[in-house]
Amino acid sequence: MRHRLSLDGEWEFAADPDRTLDRAGLTQASRRTIRVPGPWQAQFADLRDYTGVAWYRRSFRWDEPPAQDGIEAIHLLCFGAVDYFATVWLNGVEVGEHEGGYLPFELPVDAALRLNDQNELVVRVVDPGSDADADLGFPFAEIPHGKQSWYGPVGGIWQSVFLERRSADHLRTVRVTPDVPGERASVQVDLSRPAPRALELELTLASPGGRAEHLGHRIEPGVAALALDLPVCAPELWEPDCPQQYRLTSALAEEGGAPLDERTDRFGMRTIGSSPDGYLLLNGRPVYLRGALDQDYYAHGLYTAFTDAELDEQLVRAKHMGLNCLRTHIKIADPRYYDAADRAGILIWTELPNWQDLTEPAKRRAYETMVGMVERDWNHPSIVIWTIVNENWGTDLAVNAAHREWLVGMYTELKRLDPQRLVVGNSPCFTNFHVVTDIEDFHNYYGMPDHHRRWQEWVQAFAARPAWTFAREYAGIDSWREYLRDPWNPQPAPAAPEVRRRGNEPMVVSEFGNWGLPDVERLRAAYGGEPWWFETGIEWAEGVMYPHAIELRYRAYHLDKVFPTLSDLTTASQRMQYAALKYQIEQMRRHPTIVGYVITEFTDVHWEANGLLDICRQPKAYYDVIGQVNSADAIVPMDWDRIAYWEGERCEVRIGLSHFSTLELRDCRIEWFLDTSPDVRGRFDDLGPSRARLTTVGTAAFVVPAVSEATRVRLELRLVAPDGRELCRNHHELYFFPRRTSPPSIKLHVPQAPRLAARLGDLGYEVVDTPDSADLVVAETLTDAWRQYAQDGGHVLWLAERPESFQTHLGSWSVAAREGRTWQGDWASSMSWLRQDRLFGGIPTGGTVDFAFADLTPDSVLVGLSPRDFASRVHAGLFVGWVHHVVALVAERRIDHGLLMACTFRLRDHLDRHPVATTMMDDMIRHMARRAVPA
Repeated sequence: MRHRLSLDGEWEFAADPDRTLDRAGLTQASRRTIRVPGPWQAQFADLRDYTGVAWYRRSFRWDEPPAQDGIEAIHLLCFGAVDYFATVWLNGVEVGEHEGGYLPFELPVDAALRLNDQNELVVRVVDPGSDADADLGFPFAEIPHGKQSWYGPVGGIWQSVFLERRSADHLRTVRVTPDVPGERASVQVDLSRPAPRALELELTLASPGGRAEHLGHRIEPGVAALALDLPVCAPELWEPDCPQQYRLTSALAEEGGAPLDERTDRFGMRTIGSSPDGYLLLNGRPVYLRGALDQDYYAHGLYTAFTDAELDEQLVRAKHMGLNCLRTHIKIADPRYYDAADRAGILIWTELPNWQDLTEPAKRRAYETMVGMVERDWNHPSIVIWTIVNENWGTDLAVNAAHREWLVGMYTELKRLDPQRLVVGNSPCFTNFHVVTDIEDFHNYYGMPDHHRRWQEWVQAFAARPAWTFAREYAGIDSWREYLRDPWNPQPAPAAPEVRRRGNEPMVVSEFGNWGLPDVERLRAAYGGEPWWFETGIEWAEGVMYPHAIELRYRAYHLDKVFPTLSDLTTASQRMQYAALKYQIEQMRRHPTIVGYVITEFTDVHWEANGLLDICRQPKAYYDVIGQVNSADAIVPMDWDRIAYWEGERCEVRIGLSHFSTLELRDCRIEWFLDTSPDVRGRFDDLGPSRARLTTVGTAAFVVPAVSEATRVRLELRLVAPDGRELCRNHHELYFFPRRTSPPSIKLHVPQAPRLAARLGDLGYEVVDTPDSADLVVAETLTDAWRQYAQDGGHVLWLAERPESFQTHLGSWSVAAREGRTWQGDWASSMSWLRQDRLFGGIPTGGTVDFAFADLTPDSVLVGLSPRDFASRVHAGLFVGWVHHVVALVAERRIDHGLLMACTFRLRDHLDRHPVATTMMDDMIRHMARRAVPA
């Protein structure tokens, strides 16, 4: 039987950057104490970026348990994972080595182990991190390394270590494959060696309900592996809502005699697959994948997970937010992570860690890692999807036919190894493609609300199963450039010959998301000071990922005039993140061909602040409400054009119901009402929605009630059972504005813009023919003449909606397009804000530019303003990432004797009809027309 000694805990440690140490010289080296498991980069500030060679040493005493008569015993030293290459000595004897940073290995140590005595264990680790380490024999670009190229290196013994005595004849692996339709489980047992004599195997299967079944089997001499079928009558299924697990105890013994080995494995009776009409099927029923990307990084352990209890708690939080899936991103996690998912009922989509260059050694390592991953994690019911490549990393699938052929081969081999799960060949994004896959997924990012129409159009295009998700034949640089100019063109394109597309693969948007900055004070409290990674990220996206000194930037740009504290700003950022995710999810739920999504991401990872939780697993501002939209049954507001209305207008919101739960909703109803006016309400009875479909329920229509001031309103939506139980809920945010009164008598001159002049006239302003008789000039283009007019004492409101509208010189001021710059805000999100102490106070968004500004958000920004200008001259602005690249959207300045205000919001085409556009214009006109020039 097995006897185990944990070797986790404190070890001696020494980095060896000059590679001058050896095992014998380790005693004289400068050593320190390290905790195993855990990467050295997580434990020593001076080694955060260190890669190369390091040494571990510890002593332990092995007390040999009493021997069993006539039974040969062996001793194995077992490592969960060491990144990347380990050489191991026990008592001065080299007992083995292992390459690969993610998988377990065992080393026999009988020749070196001292029984009932002290032992010295030494491990030399090689952790390549750059081309400078290539002479160590493991070029970083050719080894599986995952996100270490993003978040920094991870090296050393990062999973548990133990010494174990076993019988020489023991159970090496027990692999259980559920067969739900056949009501059985197939068990593959691999022995440590061919049986030297007849042995007995007894299997005891305990059901979740406590029922036990027994099966005995005689193992003939020379047999090293056997396959058995266990009946599982009326199987209790593993489901996300009820993750039932079976327990299989396998006992190996001498024939009619002493026990040799025993192990217990858990598994679940579940199936995963797809239907001919493109649905994901869990246990034969359509399931809507509501996932989040999980980098599986930890605040204090990097790769090394925290306790089992904390793993369980983070999955409780995942389910609280409505998630049923985590996409464990290009990392093979600690088995404890998958154990927690098995217990929680979280579906896992897990992936090979990527390499950089697809050389022959890289192909070998990728294949060996894939095989080891499948073997180690076979029994986990939570794992339902494997991915081989993410976003073309380590391959060139767009151009290189040999790489596409290689991927087809890897996919085919993985399906042979594991036909029970789904496989994604390459999980693609812009500029790369599928070749062969079981799921037609794609990644895309758009900033919200700025690019909400692009997202809507892209989702609609993707839902139509376009040609651009699969690889096309590379026909030269000209055709490639044509693709880059119009990547979402729905026109068919010739597929590359390696493509294996069935045409009914389930469609999933497997990455999308927006940023919500974490609360800095909470992070400081969790880390005991500024997190070390605040000094990282500067190399990404022109520096906008760099967190350090965010407080200084917040104060320097006078953002405290908008958000009184930095925590208020980060909370506003999180609420913007929620609004973005809500809109994006609702757009996807409108299209029945899309059967799932994966939010980027479950937790923040260092500088990447798009998590639903922060890196310490602390909830963000929307923790208790995101589950309302992120649910199996989702009430979907559809086809709205704007969310801001004048009182007395007719507001219509079409309502849909996406139904993927197992509940029977035929006699249910949807109720709707305004939270500020409960008497404005309605209901839709006798829904009868089809399962796994979107049903248009009806239109919530009403006349906007009178309001005394602009008000934020929620259209509350409830799905209610016949007995009155609320089954799910959602809301649609609206803004109601009181009708405008006639503007004060202000004369405007609007040069060379007849449409704008007509609209301002319709708003009640007097439009005059000459600037001399005007209180204010409203110009679409700022020319030398209008600059001179301001210099001479005039007031000019310049609608700087396009860079071309700037046709003069204003010192450091200029107008720049957001497109193609970090201000575009599609990946590292931008956040726009209004300063409401002097202007725009009647727009009740709390200073944020949210979906009330949909279609009004600027395509251009004002650049060249200093932080001093933000003290009083900037009325609206934008920042990116961790408060970087701060620019103005509305700003004023004195020009000699006159005054100029520039506004980049897209207002001119929305005046009168759109209350926000009209209110902004009214405020700026009144402000500019009545202001005296400061002395």
